[in-house]
Amino acid sequence: MNSDPIPSNVDMPSLNFVDMQQPPQQVPTQEGALPDMGYLDDWNIDEQILQSDIDTWGNFGWENDANINFNPEKQANPASLTYEQPVDLAPSSSEATSNSGAPDEEIPIQTLKILHYAYFDIAHHTMPVVNPSRFSSELNKETMSPQETSLSYAMATLGAALMDGYAHIKEKCYQLSRKYFEACEREEDGANLMSIEALQACILITCYELRGKGFARAWMTLDRMDAPDPYVNGILKFQQALPPAQSKVDLEERRKAFWVLFIIDAYASVRSGTPVAIDGSKVTTTLPAPQRTPGPNQTLMPSLDNAQILYGTDYISSFAGLVLMVSLYRRSLSHVKSSLAPVPTPYSFWEHHYALDKDLKSCTEALIGKMDAQELMNDEFALALNMNLRAIDIFLHEAAIVKADKDGLPKALITESTYRCSEAAMRIAEGVSLSQKLAQPKRTVFRQMNIYCMWPVCMAMQVLNRQLSASHDSAELGHIVGVLKLLVNAIEDLDDVSGHWINSISHIVKRLEDMDSRCQA
Repeated sequence: MNSDPIPSNVDMPSLNFVDMQQPPQQVPTQEGALPDMGYLDDWNIDEQILQSDIDTWGNFGWENDANINFNPEKQANPASLTYEQPVDLAPSSSEATSNSGAPDEEIPIQTLKILHYAYFDIAHHTMPVVNPSRFSSELNKETMSPQETSLSYAMATLGAALMDGYAHIKEKCYQLSRKYFEACEREEDGANLMSIEALQACILITCYELRGKGFARAWMTLDRMDAPDPYVNGILKFQQALPPAQSKVDLEERRKAFWVLFIIDAYASVRSGTPVAIDGSKVTTTLPAPQRTPGPNQTLMPSLDNAQILYGTDYISSFAGLVLMVSLYRRSLSHVKSSLAPVPTPYSFWEHHYALDKDLKSCTEALIGKMDAQELMNDEFALALNMNLRAIDIFLHEAAIVKADKDGLPKALITESTYRCSEAAMRIAEGVSLSQKLAQPKRTVFRQMNIYCMWPVCMAMQVLNRQLSASHDSAELGHIVGVLKLLVNAIEDLDDVSGHWINSISHIVKRLEDMDSRCQA
């Protein structure tokens, strides 16, 4: 066992992870041929527009323990792990009345169990930081500690936010979770604060705050650990201070907590304009295992740098796939920012561009493969992941267009990247169209991933808006306008509570309204 898998010279936590001894054997994958490149009119993409794309990025933070396109294991029903009897998910009239009182009033245990079920049934797929079996044992104790109670209410907060009929108590659950977390903070010895439950509660509270207008509050929550470093470094230092893990379950929970922070860090960095706290190039933490509950035959996973050895196998869970996708975006972001440096550097733009492009194609093939529309409609998580991978494709090739135009390179380079952006935008629009045909409860699950789906929708809208300026064909213009309206409706349907994404496309909405007004005049 290696007590510190991350290099000591890196300001990162030791998560006491098990070293990878025998990673799965590499399965050769056949790289697909490049599509034929059609010609589209050049877009006027300048560096300011590209920087704007960087500034308006959002999180890919949906996660799921089930596998995407990799023979998924059948997940255990969370109800069987937490509840002795099946529960009625519809609130009674007495619950609807009694649970809307003052924040200091505790919530009945049966109501909490219903909300915990909702968390494991839906929200756990996007934030798999809590092991159901371990939490069940804690919940059945006669007396729960403050940090365990804070975690219980944090999970209930997310569960209430996702269930019809329980939205009226989500704020109360949130306040109670913060109340018990702050009680841990006030203790002199800090023993309860230095626990995995306190860490998990803090992460889930932050995820809830990031979904609404509480971005500033989320910033403060993640920096609660008296660390001078910006944003998630407070949590990272806190995680480093945890006592040694006592079991494989504890190890895997810490590992998943780290990767959720890895995702939140990228989201918070772009939304706030601060540098990422985690340098992805220096992370040696192994990827999350595909098993929901670690056991004697738990898969030994590689680090990010060696993730390609998993391609073509069934070892990649969709949560691990999410981590891989976010890692690709972080690499692309670093690549784009390097290309925009005001002072010339010896940075090899095209070498990095083609390496990233190759890795993006390989990752997309491994995670999505050749899933058709029906298969994507049967897996709402794969649908959202595919939309985000297409958005990274746009992000990468917009930078190539700017670079080729700036350096006066052959027009063929601009043509290829223009085609790739247009193609990716249409694939995102197709994903939006498919999402509107999802049956329940898949449609509800997809909509609760709203903050993770709005970035690709907005990226596609920016591409199509530039096409709208370049096109002179009336039929093509009509088609583009129709797709843009579909995407605008999608943003409204996804319910952007924060207002961030709606504001980022307000100029496009105004343009469409002006066009409609001229047509009606």
